[in-house]
Amino acid sequence: MKDKNHNPGRNFGIFLILAGLFLAGFMFDVLNLGSFREYFVWPMLLIFFGVLSFFTENAAAGIILVAVGAYFFLPRIDFELPVIYEKLYWPVAIILAGLTLIISGIIRRYRRN
Repeated sequence: MKDKNHNPGRNFGIFLILAGLFLAGFMFDVLNLGSFREYFVWPMLLIFFGVLSFFTENAAAGIILVAVGAYFFLPRIDFELPVIYEKLYWPVAIILAGLTLIISGIIRRYRRN
């Protein structure tokens, strides 16, 4: 059953607020990162939706989206992972997503009782 206070526009509202804040930060170059066009690419979109998924209680999808986005975004900023991290990146991301699914299922079952 859905909560009586459920607001379907909440997630989209959060998205718009965060998108506006990020855009303002990049336009004014708050972090001295350079041109904002270098950062508004599809991997950043995946990272953004992954972070947004954490707010909607879908942490497993959030972990996967952030992991995929970060994997494809890191080469754009000339960040090179050590070899051990490259080998462990995807196994750890998949394990974290699995643990998140299990834990969220336990939490949902606990809340029902």
